[in-house]
Amino acid sequence: MRLFSLRICLALCLAQLAVCAVAQSGPGKGRVTVADAIEMTRLGVASYEDDSATDAALYSPDGRWFAVVLKKGNLRRNTVDYTLEVFRTDDALAGRGPARVVKMSSSSNRAAIAGVKWLSDNRTLLFIGETPGRIGQIYAYDLSSRRFTQLTHHHTPVAAFDASSHGRVIVFEADPPVTDPLASPEVERNGFYVTGENLAEVMLAGSPYAKYRSRDSRQLFLMVNGRRAIRMPAEDGIWPNLTLSVAPNGRYALVEALVRDVPKSWLGYRDRFLHEFVAAKKAASATSSVEQYLLLDTRTGIFTPLIDAPKSWEHDGFLWLNGGRSLVLSKAYLPLAEVSGAELDERESKLYAIEMKLPSHTFEKILEGNAKATEWVASSKEVLFEQSNRAIEAYQQRGAGWDKVAGMTVNPERDRPRVTYEQDMNTPPKLWITNPVTSQRVLLQDLNPQFRHVCFGMEREISWKATDGHWVHGGLYLPPDYQPGQRYPLVIQTHGFDPSRFWIDGPWNSAFAARPLAARDIVVLQMGGASGDAQYRSTPEEAPQQMAAFEGAIDYLHGKGIIDRERVGIIGFSRTVYYVAYTLTHSKYSFRAATLADGFNAGYFMRVAYPNQAAEPDAVNGGPPYGTTLSNWIEHSPSFNILHVKTPIRLESYSVAGVMEEWEWYSLLSTMGKPVDLVVLPHGTHLLVKPWERMASEQGNVDWFTFWLKGEEDPAPDKRALYARWRKLRTMEADQK
Repeated sequence: MRLFSLRICLALCLAQLAVCAVAQSGPGKGRVTVADAIEMTRLGVASYEDDSATDAALYSPDGRWFAVVLKKGNLRRNTVDYTLEVFRTDDALAGRGPARVVKMSSSSNRAAIAGVKWLSDNRTLLFIGETPGRIGQIYAYDLSSRRFTQLTHHHTPVAAFDASSHGRVIVFEADPPVTDPLASPEVERNGFYVTGENLAEVMLAGSPYAKYRSRDSRQLFLMVNGRRAIRMPAEDGIWPNLTLSVAPNGRYALVEALVRDVPKSWLGYRDRFLHEFVAAKKAASATSSVEQYLLLDTRTGIFTPLIDAPKSWEHDGFLWLNGGRSLVLSKAYLPLAEVSGAELDERESKLYAIEMKLPSHTFEKILEGNAKATEWVASSKEVLFEQSNRAIEAYQQRGAGWDKVAGMTVNPERDRPRVTYEQDMNTPPKLWITNPVTSQRVLLQDLNPQFRHVCFGMEREISWKATDGHWVHGGLYLPPDYQPGQRYPLVIQTHGFDPSRFWIDGPWNSAFAARPLAARDIVVLQMGGASGDAQYRSTPEEAPQQMAAFEGAIDYLHGKGIIDRERVGIIGFSRTVYYVAYTLTHSKYSFRAATLADGFNAGYFMRVAYPNQAAEPDAVNGGPPYGTTLSNWIEHSPSFNILHVKTPIRLESYSVAGVMEEWEWYSLLSTMGKPVDLVVLPHGTHLLVKPWERMASEQGNVDWFTFWLKGEEDPAPDKRALYARWRKLRTMEADQK
């Protein structure tokens, strides 16, 4: 699909879109709603949602079976329902459905089915399973007997795991026990000393919400041959979404951790972001934001650093070789100790792919640069690397070293049928299977047949010039019955555009609601990025550059006759809360309404409430808020310029502790008599999971922007109090003028 730009006559394109929209909105088709987004079936493995992903199947070692995990929200029960579907490969190629189906549901923020792994017997699947009322544990499912066996009986939820290929060695992470060490008879008598807690942790101590303290990292356990699991104490922090991998032979486990005591020598690495976090000040008891690989010896239970160097910030990639006797690390830093001269200079500034030999912890360089290790071909002892331009290179293990191989490596596993999860901006995802011999494609599953009766409107990719001159791209969602020449309200969703993805709400389930807003005759712009964004990250230029992109989008769309620039709304989520806050306090452009959802705002209160995270607000504001750099805060910080806000603000917080992040704006705007609304979802998580919480956030924003941009109210009886409050906010806004 071609990129729309200023050099293309947009008017002709929009006329074509109008024809498409009319065709979509035929008889019997309803307009899309937030419920459609929540109840949409999609792949249920987290890594698939991080990419546009195409490979959807998890094959058994012999290739005769494959598994697919799917999920969908259930609004009636407030659960997320998962299915593990297991196909015979030959049956799938013939168009037949799954041979085995496992169903589980989660009423928590955790997945009901996660971490699916085949064992080497080709009939056993391991996974974490959870149902309402029963916390997540590791299960084994035997395809032949269709029997489940619960392998763990841990007293807290199992959050992640991996196992050796034969299943006899299992390493798992579990949530720490729900305790409140600050609520005890001793504390009641003597009080307590603050030893690194942030303000939220202190305020929640002894309250019903003490369990939301996030100070304690996950705990790691080792289970061998089905015996009782033993805890493996780690000094460093084991947090969600970090690597946990057991060698195929079970001898070692690779564990990614956040370092508690960062070696000062690591200041020698020249990567700006790494240097920032190595240098950051923190409480002695807190973990840093610097990552390192640890190696767990499953025979001795001893942790050692895999390499005396931090893990790079990039998604690096690693592979076990020869059953687990060595590892290939890509995008790896090398140790700075005991080297000098040109070698030291290179190690400070470059990344490498290396083979790390075990148990000696000696390494061999394979290649220099950012290539990512993707595949180990055991038959030819070759590792395949993907370069930044997607080119594939093969390196072969020869004696003690590695040589680049000319030509493409043949891997028998690559001849398996490919199961793909296919979608684009305007096509909902479907599962296909392709025969590698005949290239014949068979539709495996239409995941959402109900969408045949839903009118989505159209999305197109566009690009425009920001007011500071740089180019930006994004996706433009048009109402289903879009009429060229009519000016529509606009809502800007601030980041994450991907032209290969079909989204109803947006890149994440929190706050964004693109197509439901478009269904209310509001044009929505899903912002992407610019090629130079990274150079401004964590500098005082980060927010001004993004503000210029928002302003340029308004100019561009208004100039093309698509929007009414006096009716513009904007939603910031996570990091982009800061961009929106900065824009609302520094831009001369008018915004009719805004949402700031669960994110970083670079404010003074956030800085003092979370001292261990001071590095980021200091970086974007040009230094700490005292001494010679105080004037930088007065100029840059949104909270120091909040007097300039003229926009009604909706604030969203997805935990009790998270209210700290929104409180500065809520308090200041309230005391100044400016319209502000704060909704707290006390049991949520940053990326909202549970259907009712998603509905509160996403539908709340549909109602909020429809009210402020169009003056419309939902007549539902349960929303009367909501609109009564918003009408009072509108009166407050009028009094400010």
